[in-house]
Amino acid sequence: MSFDIITIWLSQLNIPLLTAVSQIIDNDMIFIAIILFIVFIAEQGKKRNRLVLTLAILFLFGVTVKSLVHEMRPCLQIPSKIQCPGDYSFPSNHALVAFALATALWKKENGWIYALFALFVAFTRIYLGVHTSFDVLGAIFLGITGYAVITLLWERMPTALKGSFLTFLG
Repeated sequence: MSFDIITIWLSQLNIPLLTAVSQIIDNDMIFIAIILFIVFIAEQGKKRNRLVLTLAILFLFGVTVKSLVHEMRPCLQIPSKIQCPGDYSFPSNHALVAFALATALWKKENGWIYALFALFVAFTRIYLGVHTSFDVLGAIFLGITGYAVITLLWERMPTALKGSFLTFLG
């Protein structure tokens, strides 16, 4: 398996502070905490609950795609800065969720900050050597598109059904 030049170049960089921050973001529990923190400061009430549910659905969608595509991780063939994860590579769930969140919050005041965060998360996945640029670009597409599709479905959902969901969501 050969890798694109961006994947190889970024994964070969070695900047200690960047590596430390990237490793923190790589930790699933810390990443979830960061995402939830952003959601809780950016949204309130039912909008917040709906966004959390949307991100959870998209995360599960990413896991499903990984199990169907079976793309091997680059860290199985090139050195990485962390232990190579045991699951498949495509798509990067970190990038997928970060870009779905950035899409949801884009129109907020300072929405560009969420986009920068998502770009940074995507960058760290390649930098650590656990994803290729293709994995990240696919995740960006799936995160943005997935958020848009779920939002469109929500807007077209019958009011009675929305009421049931809203009761469930708080």
